[in-house]
Amino acid sequence: MKLLNSLPTGVQTLLKGLAISVFGAIVAVIAPSIQNGTFVFDWTVIWHTGVAAGLAYLGQKFVTPPPTTIKIDPSKTSVIDKNTKEVIVNSGK
Repeated sequence: MKLLNSLPTGVQTLLKGLAISVFGAIVAVIAPSIQNGTFVFDWTVIWHTGVAAGLAYLGQKFVTPPPTTIKIDPSKTSVIDKNTKEVIVNSGK
């Protein structure tokens, strides 16, 4: 896991997407055959499902914006109880 964390974020996302698409495709194709009492690997269907899952994952990761981070300066922030409106932590003003 340390090796994965040392890679750039884009490469980490690509490798995670590859793993999700490969394992997701195998499970999606094999699960119905196991339920039917057989154990069949249809590599064409696995390949197509994997590509579709990988593209969906990468599309979601690279198209949606990153979450917004709000930085709070503790020296300028007070914590107030929602119900009583009492100051719990004073900013020191």
